[in-house]
Amino acid sequence: MTGDPRQTVAIIPAEAKARHAPLLAAFEEAYPVRFADADGGDAHKASGVVVFPGGSRPQRLAAPCLVLQGPRAEDERNTSFTVTFPRADELHRALHGQRLVEHGRRPPPAVAIPAGGRALALAGGRPIWTQSDPRDGDCQVVSAVPDALGEHEFLRDHLTAGRFWSLLPVVQFVRRIALGDSERSSPLRACFVIDDPNVRFSSYGHVHFRELARDARECGYHVAVATIPLDLLLPGCRAVGVFREHPSELSLVVHGNDHVHRELERRRSAAAAERMIMSAAARVARFEPRTGIRIDRLMCPPHGGCSEQTLEALFRCGFLGLAASRPFPWEGFSDHLRWRLGGWLPAQMGGGGLPVLPRYPLGRSLDDLVFRAFLDQPLIVYCHHDDLRHGLAPLRAAAARAAELGDVRWMSLASIARASAACRDEGAVATVTPYSRDLRIRRPAAPTIEIEIPRTFGAGDALRVVVDGMPHDVRLRPDGGGTVVVANPATTDGLRIRIDARGDVAPATLRDWRPRAWPVARRAMTEARDRTLPLLHTLRR
Repeated sequence: MTGDPRQTVAIIPAEAKARHAPLLAAFEEAYPVRFADADGGDAHKASGVVVFPGGSRPQRLAAPCLVLQGPRAEDERNTSFTVTFPRADELHRALHGQRLVEHGRRPPPAVAIPAGGRALALAGGRPIWTQSDPRDGDCQVVSAVPDALGEHEFLRDHLTAGRFWSLLPVVQFVRRIALGDSERSSPLRACFVIDDPNVRFSSYGHVHFRELARDARECGYHVAVATIPLDLLLPGCRAVGVFREHPSELSLVVHGNDHVHRELERRRSAAAAERMIMSAAARVARFEPRTGIRIDRLMCPPHGGCSEQTLEALFRCGFLGLAASRPFPWEGFSDHLRWRLGGWLPAQMGGGGLPVLPRYPLGRSLDDLVFRAFLDQPLIVYCHHDDLRHGLAPLRAAAARAAELGDVRWMSLASIARASAACRDEGAVATVTPYSRDLRIRRPAAPTIEIEIPRTFGAGDALRVVVDGMPHDVRLRPDGGGTVVVANPATTDGLRIRIDARGDVAPATLRDWRPRAWPVARRAMTEARDRTLPLLHTLRR
C-alpha cells in the first residue's frame, strides 16, 4: 500500500470548514485531497488555500489561493446570465471559449482585474473570475460562493446545464491542487444512442440506416442503435448489411427485452430478474450467428428506469454495463447523503459491480456536455427516431459541440465501457480506479499496481477482481470500496481488470425467451406507429 497521497487545502476562515462540511466531504471522496482549518501560519504549509467570505488571504503566500467573494446568489425566477470563458491555460480545456447560461439568478458582482492580471470569466462584459500577475503570487478571485448541498441533492446537481456558477471555480481549483499535471484531460470518449429501432428493414421511422452511416462517416461520429430483443425473433433483417459494412460508425446494443411498461424498473425477485435478462441474452445470441453481426451486451433501459434487482441481474448475467440518465435509475432513491457523488464519476458502480454509464438526452441543452467533459465523463447522448424528424442536423450539431471540448474519440458503447478508468502512473506505484467491470487499458510503467475499487452500491462485503487472469477476492470497506495491490509483470502492453460475479446463472429456456402474445401485439402497434410517423410528417408539410 502507498502512503496517503492526498494534498492539503487550507480553509479560511476556520468556521467555513464546518459550514461547508458536506461539500468538502464530497470533494475529499472525489479527489485525493483533504481540507484543514487554517487562519494563519498553517496556510503556508498547505498545497492550496481557499478563502471564503469573512476571511483574508495570508500575506506572502507561496501556495495557489482561491478567494471567494460574496454575497451568495439568491434564486430568482425569470432571470439568467451568460458566462464567457477565454482560452486561458488556467482553465480546463473543456471551458475554453465556452458561453454557458446560468438560469434563475442575476449576474454576480464584478471583480477588479489586478495589475498585470487577467480575467478567467466574464458576465455581461464584466470580469467575475480573475487571475493575478504571477509576480504577485498565484491568486484567483471569483465572485461566487458555493451553495449548501440539500439533503436530497447530489454534488452534480450544482454543476449542470443552467446551474453551475457557484460551484465551478471551486471544482476547478480543487482538481488542480489534487491532480496536478494529470489534470490535463485524456481524450474524450463519445457515442450517440438511438433507442428503439430494429434492423428488420432499411429504415425505422425517421432513421434511414445507410444515410445515417454515411453521415456518421463524413462527420466522424458513432451511433449505437439500442434494439429490442423481441424484435430479433421477428422476420426481416434488411439493414444488417449496413451494420456489417460500417462497424466504425454503427453498432447495436440491447434495449430491454419485450419493451413493455416499466419492464426493467418493476420490482422482481432475483430469480425473476435473472430470467428476464437471460431471455434477452438468449434472443440476442440466436440472432448473432444468423446475421453475422454482434450486439454488445450493454443495456439501455426502456424509459430510463432499472430496479436494483434488475441491475444486480445484469451484473450476474455478464452484461458490460447499463447506460442511463440517472446514476441510481429507480424510483424512490433517497440516500443522497451517503452517495453525494452520484452522477459525478465516469460511471456509478452498482448492482454489485455493474457500471452505470451516464447518458444525456439530445433534446436538452448541450451546455451539459461541457461539464461532462470537465468531469472526464464519456459523452453519451441519446435520442429517439422522432428527434431526427427534420434530418440528422441535431447529431451534427452535438458532434460539433463535442469537438469544441478537446480531443474526442467516437466509439461504440462497449468500447467506452471497457476503457472507463482513472489512472495515475507516478513513481513506483501506479493507481488504477476502474469504472468498468471489464477494463482494458494500456499497461502502466510502474512495477506495482494499486487497484482502487470505487464505492459500489450493493456489493456486499467482498468482490471478485481478476487482474490479468489472476483472481483476487477483495474485502470491501463499509463504504463499499476496496483496494488490491498486485505486481506489474509488464509481459504485455495491455492491462485487463475484470469484476466477476460469483456463482452461475441458469440458462434461459424456450419458455423464457419465446415471444408472448401481448408483448408481440404491443410491439406491433408501436412499431406501426413509428413507421407511419414519417408519412404523416410529410403530409403535414
